[in-house]
Amino acid sequence: MRAYLAIIRPNNILLTLLTQAVFMLAASRLSYFSIDWENIALPEAYLIILTCCLTAAGGYVINDLFDVDTDHVNRPNKRILKRNISHQSAVVYYAILTAAGQFCGYSAGLGVGLFATAIAILLYFYSSDLKAMGLPGNLLIAFMSGSVIYIASRGIHEINRGFFAEYAFLAFLLTFARELIKDAQDIEGDKEQECETFPIVHGTKKTNLLSNVILATILVFLGIASYLLTIDVFLDVKSTRSIIALIFPCYLAFILIPMVLRAMFLIAKAQQKRDYKKISKWLKFTLLMGLLSVLLSQP
Repeated sequence: MRAYLAIIRPNNILLTLLTQAVFMLAASRLSYFSIDWENIALPEAYLIILTCCLTAAGGYVINDLFDVDTDHVNRPNKRILKRNISHQSAVVYYAILTAAGQFCGYSAGLGVGLFATAIAILLYFYSSDLKAMGLPGNLLIAFMSGSVIYIASRGIHEINRGFFAEYAFLAFLLTFARELIKDAQDIEGDKEQECETFPIVHGTKKTNLLSNVILATILVFLGIASYLLTIDVFLDVKSTRSIIALIFPCYLAFILIPMVLRAMFLIAKAQQKRDYKKISKWLKFTLLMGLLSVLLSQP
């Protein structure tokens, strides 16, 4: 049973659940300390979260099915397929998870259902072909990361102020950079499988450079957002909420920006597999801290 849980990456599934729940709550706030619970569409909100979690879980299983030989080199101590779960059982497990995701999606509405179908198909082709093609696969995963945030808007009646599009864009960029770093981490196994990932084709130096260019774009975005939000607060200086409203731009400036800068510093020095593994974990933590910051945005 533990193997069936491990193969769907429970930490990542919990992050998906947390992300959607946080954005639904953030968009339904009346103030920093009160939430309009009636603004959350039920049962659609639950169904949307289940759709994304189940579809993502199925995606992890099909990815491992196609990556058995690669994982033998890249993650020999973390292999689950063929060691704890047979190939046939994994196929059945994938089918059940994906079908359950489709059922929840279409139960939430035609639009969500079509979204679930499209994501499931894309995840299959990512695992079978696109992953080995480098940037197209990286961009696809980054797009799906952003779409998880955007689709959460279908679980609420009215968006007061949730920054769905802005956060979806930042999640896209941060995930794109992390996917490049993960490819650099897995370069040995990918070479054996004759994959054409960006690090294999262009080398780790160019991979580091491209990753830092992407992160620099995030820095510019966060810097501009922090500046504009701070100016907005000072223009509304008569408001009793002005001091509290400074929390959000300060969080962007003094928490998220330094975290991105640290990632850029680590990438600039990265050379070995353990370096990229450390960066990947740091970027994932940065993504989590970034998503949680939406709760600090002014309602």
